[in-house]
Amino acid sequence: MKKFLVSLCLFTSALSWSQSEKAHEIKIDALSALVTPAIELSYEYALGNSSGVGLATFFRLNAPDDNYREFSIAPYFRQYFYNNREYGQKGFYIEALLQYATGNDDTNLFGSTERDKLDDYSDLGIGFGGGLKWLTNSGFSIDIGAGVGRNFKIDDASPDFFINWGINLGYRFF
Repeated sequence: MKKFLVSLCLFTSALSWSQSEKAHEIKIDALSALVTPAIELSYEYALGNSSGVGLATFFRLNAPDDNYREFSIAPYFRQYFYNNREYGQKGFYIEALLQYATGNDDTNLFGSTERDKLDDYSDLGIGFGGGLKWLTNSGFSIDIGAGVGRNFKIDDASPDFFINWGINLGYRFF
């Protein structure tokens, strides 16, 4: 009986610890889905109460008539500045990121106003960003953020810089 009670106490304490220390979060960018239209999915892992690492992926659903990004993948590191020990990783944050992107560049030849040539590009860039994240005790999150970065210009057709912005809706689990 004593072993059963000890096992029960350990199990319930482990269960309550895992519920309060949720470290995995998935998010979808609602703004990209409505405006672009594109799908941007993100995953973030909480390293502690004030930092996290993540990966954001972007897929465009249709191609516009001018310069555009078709696909990107961006790993990032975030530092949060809201020091709540009970439930961290929320509030104001800054982030550093790398981004690999592919897309098309609309090039006008000889000053023409019509599209003369569409070049494919793939490039790597580095940037920074910031934002604000709200997180409920049940695990739902809203993340409003923006970032800017500079491409390394591996391809001549790639843009000089990139801008990422969005309103992410998410859920934290495990």
